Amino acid sequence: MCALLLLSGAQAQAASQKEILQTAKQRGLARHPTWLKLLHYERDGKRSVVLTDNFFLSPKGRTDPEAELTATIHAYFFPWDENADAQPRCRFPARYYWLSRQLPLPHYDVREESCQSLEKWALFDTVKSISLHLVSGYLGNPASTFGHAFLKLNTDSMDDQSGLFDMTLNYGALVPENEYILRYVARGLFGGYEAGFSDKYFYTQDLVYSRTEFRDIWDYRLILTDYERTLLILHIWEIVGKKFTYYFLDKNCAYRLAELLELVIEEDLLSHGRFWYLPVELFHRLNDMDNARQKSHGIKRVQSVRFIPSNQRILYHQLKMLTPDELGIFNAIVREGIDSLSTHLPQLSMDRQMVVLDSLLAYQQYKLISEEPNPPRQRREAKDKILLTRLGLPARFMPPLEIPELPSPAEGSRPMALGVGTALDVNDGSFLQLSWSPYKQELVGKNSLEGDELTVLDFTVGISQEGDKVFVDQFDLIRVLNLNTLSVALVDENPWSWQLRVGMDRIEENGKDRYDGVIRFGPGYAQKLKETVLGYGMVDLAGHAQSPFVRLRPHLGLKFDWGATQAWIYSGAESVDYKGAFRYVGGGKIQFPLTDRAAVHVEFSNEKATRASLGLIWFW
Repeated sequence: MCALLLLSGAQAQAASQKEILQTAKQRGLARHPTWLKLLHYERDGKRSVVLTDNFFLSPKGRTDPEAELTATIHAYFFPWDENADAQPRCRFPARYYWLSRQLPLPHYDVREESCQSLEKWALFDTVKSISLHLVSGYLGNPASTFGHAFLKLNTDSMDDQSGLFDMTLNYGALVPENEYILRYVARGLFGGYEAGFSDKYFYTQDLVYSRTEFRDIWDYRLILTDYERTLLILHIWEIVGKKFTYYFLDKNCAYRLAELLELVIEEDLLSHGRFWYLPVELFHRLNDMDNARQKSHGIKRVQSVRFIPSNQRILYHQLKMLTPDELGIFNAIVREGIDSLSTHLPQLSMDRQMVVLDSLLAYQQYKLISEEPNPPRQRREAKDKILLTRLGLPARFMPPLEIPELPSPAEGSRPMALGVGTALDVNDGSFLQLSWSPYKQELVGKNSLEGDELTVLDFTVGISQEGDKVFVDQFDLIRVLNLNTLSVALVDENPWSWQLRVGMDRIEENGKDRYDGVIRFGPGYAQKLKETVLGYGMVDLAGHAQSPFVRLRPHLGLKFDWGATQAWIYSGAESVDYKGAFRYVGGGKIQFPLTDRAAVHVEFSNEKATRASLGLIWFW
C-alpha cells in the first residue's frame, strides 16, 4: 500500500509538472519580458549578460530562455535535502515569485520556511521602501568622475534614523589592487574588467563617499507596490555576487540599476541608443517618467528627494557658527598642536570654550576617518585629549545643524549638449558654428557643481558663410575647472583651486588654418565675494604645439549667478616669447535658459582672434 501511495504521488507530481509546462508554453512565458529581465538577457533577447554559470539551472540557460524556464519549473519539484539553502527554490526566489503569478505552482509560499538564509537577509517584515542614491562626482577616480549610483533598502527604524544599518546594493568593477591608471582607464572603457553586485550596510557607503571622498548624496525614495518591492528584493538576492562585464561609459552602475528597476517599472529607462549611460542619466529619466505620469494623472514613482550632505560640508557648516576670534583660536590650536589648548582656551568664556571644543572634536573625527586606514597616532591622541578637556566642562544642548540643501544634479541641465550659432571673427568674417559634447557641465550652465566645470569631448565645427569650407574650429578632450570656495579658512585644509585643459585650437593666419595642440594646467585661489558672485585667480602653465611652445598665463575671473542667467568673465595676460613679453587675453560667456532643454549662449574672446558668437544650445 505504501508503494502504491508513493507511486500515485509521483504520478500526480509528474502530471502537475507536465500541465504547468504546457501552460507556460501556451502563454509564451519563455519570451515574456519579465522572464528575460529575470535572466538578464540583452535587449535583443539573444543572450544573458550574466557570466556566472551557477546563475543558470540549464546548461543552455545563457542562450535559451525556454530551456531555463523548463529547468526552473522542474527544479520546483525537487525534494528538499539537508542543505536547503542550495535548493533552487531558495536560490531563485524571484523567479518562482513571478511564476506563481502566471502558473499554479502547488503549495507555493513566498516565505519558504526551509530558506533560512533568505529569510534573514530579505527582512520581509522590516523593509518599508526602496531608494536610489545619486552620489556626486569625484575627480580622484576616473570611474567616479561623473558620479555614482546605488540602491538602498529602507527600514525606517526608529533607533537608526540615518539608516546606517539598512542594506544597500552596489555595482562596481573588480579591479586588482595598485592597477596602473592608464591600464585602468583602457580596460574600463573596453570591457576588460568583470563586475558584480555587492550587498553592504549603508554605513560602509557613507564611510567611503561622504566621510572619505567628501561627496554629497541625493536619496530618491521610490513608490513601489508590495508586489514590486518584494520581486525586486528577491531578485537582488539572486544576483548578488554574480559576475558581469563592466564598461565605464555604458554598462556601469547606473545602467545595471536601471535594468533592475525595469523589472518592476513598466517605463523604459534604457532606450534611445546612446553609447554611454552616466549615473545622472538614470535620475533624469526618473524625472521625465514622473512628469509624464503627472500629465496623465498617474502615480509618481519618486516619493521624495532628500539631500545627504558630505561630512566635509557638515563640518564647515558647524565651523561657520564660530565667531572670527573663535575661528582664530581654533586654527591656532590646530596649527600649534593639542598642547596649546591650555594657552588659547582661557581667552574664551566657558560657554564658548564648549563650542570651540565641540568643533575641535568634530574636526579631529573628520580627519581621522578621512585618513583611514592608517591615521597618524598623534591624531588619535589629540582627539582623546580634546575629549577629556570637554568632559571637564558641563554638558550643553546642541541644536541640530540645518545644512542648506543643494539641488540634485538631475534638476540641472542634461549633460549632452548640441549647439548651433553664428560667430563673427575679425579674420574670417562670419561663419556658422556647430558644437557637440556628450558631457558638458559648463561654468555658465545650470548644474550642481557649485561654480565648477567639467566638459569632455567638446567639438566645435565651423562652416564658412559661402558654404565651401568646413573646418574643426576647436576640440577639447577634457576641460576642468575646480573652484575650491571653502566657506571657512582652515589651516590644515587644502585651499587651492585648479584648472586643466587638453585640446586643440584653430588659428587662422593669412587665409590658412593651423592647429595648435594645448595642454594647460594651473593652480589658483577662489572665494565667494557675494552670494551671487564668485571670484578666482589662476596662473596657468601651458604646452603648445605652435611657438612659443611653453607659455605662462596669469588671469582673474568672475562668475555671476543671477538665478536663471549665468555669466563668466576673465581677464589676464599670456606670454608671447621667452623674454618676458605678454599680450592681453580676456573674454567671457553668458547663458540664459529658454526651457529646461534649451538655452541662448553668448561668447566673446580675443584668445585665438577677436571673436564673438551667439547661438542656441539643446541639452538631451
